Amino acid sequence: MKYLALFLLFISFSARSQVEIDADALTDTIDANERYIDYSDQLLIKLMSVVKQNNLEIINVNNSQSLRLSPASISSLGFGFNYKWLGLAIAFGLPSTTEEIQKYGKTQRFDFQLNIYSKKFVVDAFAQQYNGFYIANPSELTTWNQTFFPQRDSMQTFSMGVGGYYVFNNKKLLYKAAYVRNAVQKKSAGSFLLGGFYNLDYAGFEQGARYSFIPDYFPTEVRDTFNVNAYKAASFGVSFGYTYTFVFWKRLFINVSLVPGFGGTNLTIYSNGQRKTESLGSGRFIGRTALGYENKYFLIGFTSYTTTGNVEFENFQIKPSTSNVKFFIAKRFNVKKNK
Repeated sequence: MKYLALFLLFISFSARSQVEIDADALTDTIDANERYIDYSDQLLIKLMSVVKQNNLEIINVNNSQSLRLSPASISSLGFGFNYKWLGLAIAFGLPSTTEEIQKYGKTQRFDFQLNIYSKKFVVDAFAQQYNGFYIANPSELTTWNQTFFPQRDSMQTFSMGVGGYYVFNNKKLLYKAAYVRNAVQKKSAGSFLLGGFYNLDYAGFEQGARYSFIPDYFPTEVRDTFNVNAYKAASFGVSFGYTYTFVFWKRLFINVSLVPGFGGTNLTIYSNGQRKTESLGSGRFIGRTALGYENKYFLIGFTSYTTTGNVEFENFQIKPSTSNVKFFIAKRFNVKKNK
């Protein structure tokens, strides 16, 4: 896993990419009706700002203390397009200032996301590799009056996952209208969703499991509270939920999707120099939101995607999460030749 992650980092050069596929255009087109209109035969050009994260929270249930580890946040600027069955977006991270590096440290990252949208199915897949984290809540753990956050420069995480679900009310709701924007939802509609997921999560240190998520200069009682050196978890299960798109004044819409999931996890955890392996139950939650406005000349939008896992082991709750927040402005172009 380590060498695969290093290879992915090498080829990425800190770039973020996202691929969107409209599976309907591979088979047949969607007839325009009173609920939605398909514009996949037009070229959609997007300019966007993107923020992606890969966070880890560890909770000691005995005293309800929480440790939150985050990478240095980097905003990205990019562009993308959608035409017929294919969509591609690439974003490049903006350089961090000296003050930001001193406060949060440095993070190297590779971040790839794939989304497939058809009339009846939605499939999401991602792969993330992050190196360099900081403790986001030090004042909740000990007395901390510094202007910078405690940094774990050698900490690394790797996450990959795939999930999908079936859209039951696909005759009235078109999912890609909210998240791809090569279609327009004309009237409000909602649908139940049913599917499954598989996720692989890892967090540890480049030097091995003898290192801890808590720095040595923290009090002993804090280090003992979070005596976890590394973990990896393979989770799988069934997910079900609901999505709804509210349409206002024909040009404005809001979509909310909530998809909880339940299943099992094969967990390996390193604590106090020992390696423990166990099969456990686990949960997974996926949340999406989209907000958009469209007029004759351009369209503007905001989307967010978050997936959070939850594994309970002995007196610990381990909660890895990934998120993707995007703001974009776009325009459609009719590229058909006039006959």
